[in-house]
Amino acid sequence: MLNFRLDLGKVLKGLFNKDQTAEPVAARDNLADASPFRRQKEQNDPVRNGIFIGLGIVLLIFFGSMVAVLMMHAPPL
Repeated sequence: MLNFRLDLGKVLKGLFNKDQTAEPVAARDNLADASPFRRQKEQNDPVRNGIFIGLGIVLLIFFGSMVAVLMMHAPPL
């Protein structure tokens, strides 16, 4: 069986040795082009608009049917 021993002092000395500087690297002044994704322009998407219009119509029909169900009553016996 293998026995691993962790010496925290050696690990910390390895992480923070005097050869490396702890000063932060200068940040870029212009971060506008930092994203790898293309900037999304404000455009009208006809497919999205059509989906929202269809969804609105479906919801109106659904709520209308719920009102119709609530207005129903059982016939007299």
